[in-house]
Amino acid sequence: MHDETRTGADGTMISSIASLFDLTGRTAIVTAAGQGMGLGIARRLAEAGANVVVSHRHRDAAEAVAEELRGLGVGAVAALADVTDLAALDRTVATALEAFGRIDILVNNAGGMHPFTPFLEVTPETWQATTERNLKGTYFLTQKVAKAMIAADIRGRIVNIASTAAFKPDFQLAAYNAAKAGVVSLARSLCTELAPHGIVINTVVPGPIRTTATEPVYADPQIAAMVRERVPLGGPGSPEDIGNAVLFCASDAAGHMTGSMIVIDGGFMWS
Repeated sequence: MHDETRTGADGTMISSIASLFDLTGRTAIVTAAGQGMGLGIARRLAEAGANVVVSHRHRDAAEAVAEELRGLGVGAVAALADVTDLAALDRTVATALEAFGRIDILVNNAGGMHPFTPFLEVTPETWQATTERNLKGTYFLTQKVAKAMIAADIRGRIVNIASTAAFKPDFQLAAYNAAKAGVVSLARSLCTELAPHGIVINTVVPGPIRTTATEPVYADPQIAAMVRERVPLGGPGSPEDIGNAVLFCASDAAGHMTGSMIVIDGGFMWS
């Protein structure tokens, strides 16, 4: 890295753009990184120089992504983990520490909707599965990683991935909407508790995003037309759009931002 800092006219030290976004030597855990938005996030962090722990429910997908990221010249390891399993979260943290000796960045990306279901028909099982997948995993992995950061005196970065559904609820997805609202509230709650340790926590809020999982939905001409109409910028975003926002939150450029949100939705929330 060159031109790390320069001295301003008032005598203050000014970091270069390159140094602000350079993650060389740092380690990131990204959940559900074997596909979709998680993959886009993991790629962007690796391109910035971070070592990446690719956490995913399916080992083959995690291993394939880790191999791809190693091709970018960084360290990358797979961690088999269902975020609803607290023991698996312990193993993910242990994998990161064993492989790289530290954790600097956590991206809580894992989540997912339940089937479209009228509120009056949602079962306790659906509620529990949805909140555990979206909120419980985020809560307790954040807790475990924050403890590791504090023990190592690391001024870490935590990024939660929520959804515009937290603010513009999707029809017949009440449990999912509530869980994602909880993810947003969690970051706001923790920002003051973690600030004394130099740890910042922020939220990226995606709107419609085209991924391998959502591709069949957007392939439907009627749905595609509806999305084009409801997204002022003309259609869904990409995993790379989310990766760009996460890179900012994980970088030194966001050093004085905590408890905040970045909405990546093409204007969807305001349409």
